[in-house]
Amino acid sequence: MKLLRFTILFTLCTIFFLSIAASQTATAPSAGDGTSGNPYQIAALDNLYWITQNATEWSKFYIQTANIDASSTSGWDAGSGFSPIGSNASSFTGSYDGGGYTISNLYISRSATDYIGMFGFISDATVKNLHLTGIAFSGNGNVGGLVGFSTGSGSAVILNCSSAGIISGVTSRFGGLIGSTAAGTTVTNCYSTVTVSSATGNLLGGFVGEHSQSTITTCYSKGNVSSDGDHAGGFVGSLSLGASISNCYASGNVLNFNRAGGFVGSLSSGTSISNCYSVGSATNNGGSSVGGFAALNAGTISNAFWDTDASGNATSAAGTGKTNVQMKTQSTFTDAGWDFSTVWEMVGSNYPRLLSNPDQLLPVELVLFNAIPNHSSVQLHWSTATEVNNFGFEVERKTVNQSSDKSLNPWKHIAFVEGNGTTNAAKEYFFVDNNVIEGKYTYRLKQIDRDGVFKYSSEVEATVGQMPNMFLLKQNYPNPFNPATTIDFMLSANGHTTLKIYDIPGREVAVLVNEMLEAGINYQRTFDASHLAGGVYYARLVSGSSMQTKKILLVK
Repeated sequence: MKLLRFTILFTLCTIFFLSIAASQTATAPSAGDGTSGNPYQIAALDNLYWITQNATEWSKFYIQTANIDASSTSGWDAGSGFSPIGSNASSFTGSYDGGGYTISNLYISRSATDYIGMFGFISDATVKNLHLTGIAFSGNGNVGGLVGFSTGSGSAVILNCSSAGIISGVTSRFGGLIGSTAAGTTVTNCYSTVTVSSATGNLLGGFVGEHSQSTITTCYSKGNVSSDGDHAGGFVGSLSLGASISNCYASGNVLNFNRAGGFVGSLSSGTSISNCYSVGSATNNGGSSVGGFAALNAGTISNAFWDTDASGNATSAAGTGKTNVQMKTQSTFTDAGWDFSTVWEMVGSNYPRLLSNPDQLLPVELVLFNAIPNHSSVQLHWSTATEVNNFGFEVERKTVNQSSDKSLNPWKHIAFVEGNGTTNAAKEYFFVDNNVIEGKYTYRLKQIDRDGVFKYSSEVEATVGQMPNMFLLKQNYPNPFNPATTIDFMLSANGHTTLKIYDIPGREVAVLVNEMLEAGINYQRTFDASHLAGGVYYARLVSGSSMQTKKILLVK
């Protein structure tokens, strides 16, 4: 009997994981031999996995030849995800040229492991022209959005790279692009928009956690940084052993217990920062030392500025505080000797940006727009990835009928939803149209800039009062989330329905629905994960013989 129970349980678990876990296949590159003149060509996720499984090839040359979607890595290695290329036992010493391509949605969850990043540990290596988006990395110490730890004899190079997403760690040295540098790393023309966090960790930076014996120039960071530890900055947590930073900026907010700076947490003797600025706020969460630009300075900071209005910080251990208007006036910087012919530029009424590594002034980027009908209403949901001077959205509706005469079927303005101005953070919008009767409707958004310029979104349809013939579990929003998220779903037939949350090992952690439900209704449930650890979970909707699963990400 025990054997029978075990067999049944094993079979059920196998069926469940087959529905959510991705297979791992190591496929050797189809072209190249790993030499500088004929590098291995990396065209797919299977090729990346091949690199992780062949440490003897970590001294070779690689070039990426296509964008790679790494979403399935969240199901690898029993939920631990991607295994970093390079470790302290066997570092990556070769060259990886991303070719300007992107790797999206790479996932690593190894909270007991040091040296976490796509590249965990590099030594005298070159990583260039590579862009990571949608990353979700967690580790113990030395965690970076691209590289965990970079060292060598003076020839390590990180050039023209970027990272976006979230990282977290336990002990120390966490950075949006690099966890920590040492012994002669040169970083140029890179940026990060990663959110960096740790419960109690030390040495956190929006770009690099600890910067030592190395050089960074013409780079920027835009992600927020938070911890309850020591040494945190919008760009770098701490500088030591002769490290230098020049012509860089940071715009993220910093929350830390001790030594929180808008740009840098602290500098030791013999280090330097020049021609840099910060915009975000710095807050010490009950500890000591906070500064608009720097919290603690024993090095040299020259020709550096912070925005006293935007940051809300009036003092700093070093640097010069300027008003928002002054920070957007070119003479503020040229009077301090900044180079606006080959290094910096001003575009409109904005902060300075780098000529060689421009922070693009993106328009409003609409990434989602859908309409979810109920019996007597329609819920509209849309989201943006970025916004510039966004005044807001006019919501327009028209009734769908059979007439070809468009004058009988005009667009009608039904609401206005205020925008978020200028932001690089994802924003969610909702509107419920209750003024409808049974029928079919089309909706569109009229996005309006603050200068009056407008553009229309794509159109979406919704049928009210009729049972839609669909079984649908929608992606939760927001995602990633902390601590709560909303899950919408619909049924194609009446029946007993369950909506449950599972962790990576397949254990049930929450039951959101377990009851008889009717079809044709958009249901909403809130999942509060405040009692759970951060990581990947799965929402599974079951009704009758139908089942759908969605991956959701809790960030803490």
